[in-house]
Amino acid sequence: MANEQQLGPTAQKVLAYLRQNPRAPFGAGDVCEAIDCSTTEAGTALETLASAGLIERQESAGGSVTYLAR
Repeated sequence: MANEQQLGPTAQKVLAYLRQNPRAPFGAGDVCEAIDCSTTEAGTALETLASAGLIERQESAGGSVTYLAR
């Protein structure tokens, strides 16, 4: 599991945003608008955080992916 201090600045912003909105699912597009970054940056940060176990990744039957704070 990654240490939060080892995260890059975008991942830190994403994690803070998700924690401010507990139990609300967000996709990369939602997050990029909220923290002012590209969709690619948001998606990479979200996957990094999910891999580190800091957030939860959820995939719907239709294939859309959302993320939640733990």
